[in-house]
Amino acid sequence: MIGASLLTGLILLRLAPGLRWILSRMAGLSGKVAAGNIRQNLGRTAVAVAAFMVALSMFIGLSSMIGSFRQSLIWWMGTQLQADLYIGKIYEMEVPEDFYEEVKSISGLGGVDPYRNVQVNYREIPIFISAVDPSVLQRYTTFGWLKGGNENWDPVKKGAVIISESFHRRFGVNPGDRITLNGAKGPADLEVAAVFYDYTSEHGVVMMARSTYLRIYGDTTINSLGIFVDPGNPRRQELLEEVRKRSQSRGLPVFSRRQLHGNILAVFDSTFAVTRSMRIMTIIVAFFGIAGALLTLFMERQREFGIYRALGFSTPQVAGMTLMEGFGMGLASFLLSIGVGTALAWVLIRVINLKSFNWTIFFYLDASPYLMAAAIAVLASLGAALYPIWKVYRTYPQMQIREE
Repeated sequence: MIGASLLTGLILLRLAPGLRWILSRMAGLSGKVAAGNIRQNLGRTAVAVAAFMVALSMFIGLSSMIGSFRQSLIWWMGTQLQADLYIGKIYEMEVPEDFYEEVKSISGLGGVDPYRNVQVNYREIPIFISAVDPSVLQRYTTFGWLKGGNENWDPVKKGAVIISESFHRRFGVNPGDRITLNGAKGPADLEVAAVFYDYTSEHGVVMMARSTYLRIYGDTTINSLGIFVDPGNPRRQELLEEVRKRSQSRGLPVFSRRQLHGNILAVFDSTFAVTRSMRIMTIIVAFFGIAGALLTLFMERQREFGIYRALGFSTPQVAGMTLMEGFGMGLASFLLSIGVGTALAWVLIRVINLKSFNWTIFFYLDASPYLMAAAIAVLASLGAALYPIWKVYRTYPQMQIREE
């Protein structure tokens, strides 16, 4: 952004012919003169355009990063959280083991996944250990794997583990390596079968079969149950309703897949709510930057405006010229922000987030940030021109050229 800001004057010179063509088509002679004024007053206009460009680039970059993160999260939920019902809340309560056995005994259910999530230390850094039923997840989910497919569950059934991408990057552990966890009966040496995409912990997740977890830690706690029913089962709704009734009779909360996904997205949106204020503030600052530049240009060129009017320019034409100057500066700022904002989004997604959190966010190109930035550029630049235009209508030409 600093580099683009320093090059703004040169870029405005290159854009000048195009701006002159666009503004002259919009406002005739007033637009043509406005384009020339932008080019001839780079000491003022380039600084204002650079400030507005930075603001719009921040808006595009942050919006694209958040949008891409949100879409990556939706993709991840669609691969990993595919149960029809989820029973229990992680960290808030436990699901009784006898209830797990009771639900498993219901005829017609496709599978029940007993999920346990616990924090431990690995190389003095907190990570999470997750216990699951690999047979159920292999059949009903499609984890996002860095390499391979659902065949990666086969070694897990035999005692191996899979690790999250954040664990893989933070500790430099790869498939085929072995890790040592401190279990209840001493250190446990485990083979890493595969790496999967995950957004639950920046420090890392080690996922294993429940049987392996019980052998190492002896902990029978269950945090939640994932209930799976075959899509083609004619008793599908009846079975889900039966599970829901039994859960509620035990005082256990039940969430559908859609409800769970909605809750996760609500947490995500609230987490990034503060960035809306940041984006609004950058636009406000840039707005006053353009308004200040236009007003300064008006004050410096009052005699020039008087000469224009003495030569036959009407007051509306002079006002239109001021309006086109604001619009031209806003348009130039937006055109610059397309490239700079996209580059910033790429850096945020592929470099900063990856280095900070050790997980991959996939870049999703969305037109919304660019369309919103275009609307902001037009409205802000036109709004910034309103006060100078008001001054045009309040100043008489004989007052402006008296010294001449």
